[in-house]
Amino acid sequence: MTAPANTRLPSRRYALGVGMAGEGVKYFRFWIAAAVLVSFLGPLAISRFNDIELSTWFYTANVAKWFTAFVGGGFVYALVPNMIAAGLTRRELSVSMGVFGAMWSLVLGACAVAGIAIERFYYDAMGWSQGIDADGAIAPIGSWGDTLAFAAVYPLLYLVYFAAGCVIGAASYRWESSGWLLLVPILPIVFSLDNALYDTEPFGPGWMGFLGRYMDEWGRGVVLAGIVLVALVLAAGAHRILIDIPLRSKKA
Repeated sequence: MTAPANTRLPSRRYALGVGMAGEGVKYFRFWIAAAVLVSFLGPLAISRFNDIELSTWFYTANVAKWFTAFVGGGFVYALVPNMIAAGLTRRELSVSMGVFGAMWSLVLGACAVAGIAIERFYYDAMGWSQGIDADGAIAPIGSWGDTLAFAAVYPLLYLVYFAAGCVIGAASYRWESSGWLLLVPILPIVFSLDNALYDTEPFGPGWMGFLGRYMDEWGRGVVLAGIVLVALVLAAGAHRILIDIPLRSKKA
């Protein structure tokens, strides 16, 4: 028996968030499948001409960070007028986006962890080295424990990139001509923490990670704590912008 509408209302924000994550994965499923295929088949093709020393999944997982920021910002920017016009409150939309971000980050993070772990089997079987570009020198990731520890932080990284995208997307809708300027303080902080965590060559605009030089000595635990703190601040910022956002009829 279907529950009465008034009893479903308090939970619809969570169901909507889970649904958006599912629809997001479904919408981009071919992109994700293509990335997986390239990550596993690419090294096989390259090995005909060069030795394989770098983890392909390291690059795939890093591209997914920027993609996740795009998804967070793009979805919130597009959904604000449509969802509010359909009767969803701003607070419900904010909670739904939070659930969406958490689910998306977990799913994509699980893909990254599984991809890097399977790649380890694959590379070992082929006699290749699973390394990363660490400050201009190729460094093997290390033991199986090192490999899993290396991959385990991706769900958290996707979450902070998603939160960054949401803030920028919400601000871009809230303040049409100037909201995007939040890129300036947000992305360097997120990108610098990301680079400090892995101590690798920046995967993106090098200038944007300039704060990383001050974080190199923090230690992994402190950097992870910093990422959690930034993710929480960004989530709170996105929530604040969303619940105060005006609805412009021309975009509804």
